[in-house]
Amino acid sequence: MFGFAFMMIAMLFLYWELYTKPFRSLQYAIAAEFPDSSPKVIGGQHKSHKDISPVLLRVVVYVPDKDFDPTTDDAKSEVRALDLVRLAFENHDVDQYEQIDVVLLQKVPEGARKRWSIARPVDEWRAELEASGWEESPPTDET
Repeated sequence: MFGFAFMMIAMLFLYWELYTKPFRSLQYAIAAEFPDSSPKVIGGQHKSHKDISPVLLRVVVYVPDKDFDPTTDDAKSEVRALDLVRLAFENHDVDQYEQIDVVLLQKVPEGARKRWSIARPVDEWRAELEASGWEESPPTDET
């Protein structure tokens, strides 16, 4: 019984380690720049056995209610999304993806979460970053 419990704990730890390790440095960078954002980064492809969906990197963060409302303030939402994509370029190899999705969530007491999202191809994000004065450098992987 104890052996089975230890085996399940070890399997859960191994699964979680393999699932989050590729994105850990990016999650740490986002958490350092945006405290209380609870970042979650996921990469891959839906229905990977088929070529119907793009390979994407999805960045999901929470916006504290004292910052701004992501559903009504599109300008601030787009600036936050561009900042998150900049961090992705600086801390992760995004060239393996076709698209980057950014999702901003905001918890509402006694209500439904507010959600704002944007999805663009990696090349469009790169062009927008370069237009804003950003210079690309190799990603740092400090896991």
